[in-house]
Amino acid sequence: MIEATRFFAVTLAGLVLDLTVAWGAARLLDLPLWLASASGFLLAAAANYAAHELWTFRTGARQLSINRALQYGLTLVATLIARVTIVAVLASIFEGKHILPVLLAGAGVSFFVHYLASKYLVFRSDAESKGPTL
Repeated sequence: MIEATRFFAVTLAGLVLDLTVAWGAARLLDLPLWLASASGFLLAAAANYAAHELWTFRTGARQLSINRALQYGLTLVATLIARVTIVAVLASIFEGKHILPVLLAGAGVSFFVHYLASKYLVFRSDAESKGPTL
């Protein structure tokens, strides 16, 4: 339970970083919204990987790893697919109504997909990287 709480805290902090960077890039740097959003997402993803590696999943000696960072990136793709799928299905069911609950449902499902993929695929205790470290 403590691990899940740490995962949630890191994910929440990552979301704040993501949105802050995106907003700042769009408003202050006048970047297109899609580029600002991508910038925030990528920066938060990198920060979240490091926090999960060094704090959330603290089993054994941990160090930053290029291999696990790439695996983490793949879990983000799976997470995004899960979120978009849930949102698309619910949006079609509710015919464009109840937007906030639909978005929250997508975020909730993607949180669990991301947690399970991170815990059991990327940061499992026997997944020590054979690749170079960062």
